[in-house]
Amino acid sequence: MPEGYDLRAFDILDSTNVECRRIADAGSSGAGFAGNVWVMAAAQSSGRGRRGRAWVSRPGNLFASLLYAIDCDLATASQLSFVTALAVRDVVADILQAPDIVRCKWPNDVLACGKKISGILLETAGQDSAAPSHVIIGVGINVAHHPENAQYPATSLTSELGREIEASLVLERLIHTMDFWIARWKNQGFSVIRQAWKDSAHGLRQEVIVRLQDEEIKGIFVDLDETGALILEFEGKRRHITAGDVFFP
Repeated sequence: MPEGYDLRAFDILDSTNVECRRIADAGSSGAGFAGNVWVMAAAQSSGRGRRGRAWVSRPGNLFASLLYAIDCDLATASQLSFVTALAVRDVVADILQAPDIVRCKWPNDVLACGKKISGILLETAGQDSAAPSHVIIGVGINVAHHPENAQYPATSLTSELGREIEASLVLERLIHTMDFWIARWKNQGFSVIRQAWKDSAHGLRQEVIVRLQDEEIKGIFVDLDETGALILEFEGKRRHITAGDVFFP
């Protein structure tokens, strides 16, 4: 483990994100918690994705979360979504030995051959919701298998892409790669992360469909702004979108 990190591994959990929250809550009540903790489970009974969606958690895939101590505001902490996407991209590309087919999908997915291979979920933890002490970074990677009828087409390292590897070894690579990208973020700022993410973005400067809470917009994904919002150009105007689901015609 890199300096300043701990690892707790389980056969099964309800959710690695929920376990991170329990660790944070115990620490804030005087249980002596300090530092950053990775939590891994071989299986989850109640895995979650973005917007409360269920995350299928069959054994063989990677289910892990990082409880990361922060000393910044929520807007800055949200940049860790892009930091994590870059780390996952590097790990998957290295395993496949094919960096050109692994891309980042806004806001927080990673694709391989145009199909979803990983999802990322950020939540906060700590007593003060306005200024939380920790961010929980949940990462799911399709290692052994993938859902067949997902909202967005999915793939996996072993069953579809032919790379035999254990989830624990994927996590080992991810832990060290995350440490590298977090250090770059802390030392060089979000501009470096933003540019690296754009360099591997899927659909940039192409037509996309963005599904929001109560509308669907088709336009050109022209850029990523300084906060991480997607800039969509349509009907002669530009709109900065902070949350939504992106699809490609």
